[in-house]
Amino acid sequence: MDSVVKTIEQKLGEILKYLKVNPKYEIEEEGDTCKVFIDGDDLSFLIGYRGESLNGLQHILTSIINKDLAEWKHIIVDINGYRDSRKLKIEDMVRNFIDRVRFHNSDVEMPPMNSFERRWVHMFVADYPDIVSESAGEGNTRRVVLKLKVR
Repeated sequence: MDSVVKTIEQKLGEILKYLKVNPKYEIEEEGDTCKVFIDGDDLSFLIGYRGESLNGLQHILTSIINKDLAEWKHIIVDINGYRDSRKLKIEDMVRNFIDRVRFHNSDVEMPPMNSFERRWVHMFVADYPDIVSESAGEGNTRRVVLKLKVR
């Protein structure tokens, strides 16, 4: 087993023990990215409102691992498939907002999102030839604005 995976297992185990939960987890390493999949019952407090606690857990784990290993590793943490389901919800929301842009022929602002979600929106919108997206705002209020492409 790779030392990165061992270190993630050890540190994640310590964090989860401190939080008094004992879920199952699996770690996959793909190049510079390590994906951590956590499964268990009653883990909604680890996900938090719109994934804020999940993002915090991911940030803490990434910071600890990168400090311990003295090298940069991108770590993605997912709990009970939350990230995939959130991605599908965002894609549905984007389709609705694209319909609004086309119907009203005007710019539409989406709700505030974190950087990962905004990136998903930009990548999703890239498949629509008549729509462009750009990020606007700062900090926690940063959002995506959808516009008709000028021809």
